Amino acid sequence: MTMLFSALLTFGLAYWFYKTALRLNANAIQWAAVGAVSYQVPAWAWMLEVSKPYVSGLQGTAAKSTMSAWLISHSWLLIGVVAALLVYRFALLKTSVRG
Repeated sequence: MTMLFSALLTFGLAYWFYKTALRLNANAIQWAAVGAVSYQVPAWAWMLEVSKPYVSGLQGTAAKSTMSAWLISHSWLLIGVVAALLVYRFALLKTSVRG
């Protein structure tokens, strides 16, 4: 279920970047790809390097079923969204208009 949510976030962010690039008269396809990558790369890096090792290091099923373990194991979604928002704010919106 989490992977489906991640895929929906990826497509939604790519569409958002695409529509903004069209409005700014920039290369929309390129920016849609940047939107997808700017979400996926940090999200997967965080998941593989931080959240999965943390949750697998917890001892016992009771520790893995706590709310904090659930939040850490799904934090990669938030990290990806924050990274995409930073790229949107500091890269896409500062794109020069094609002439």
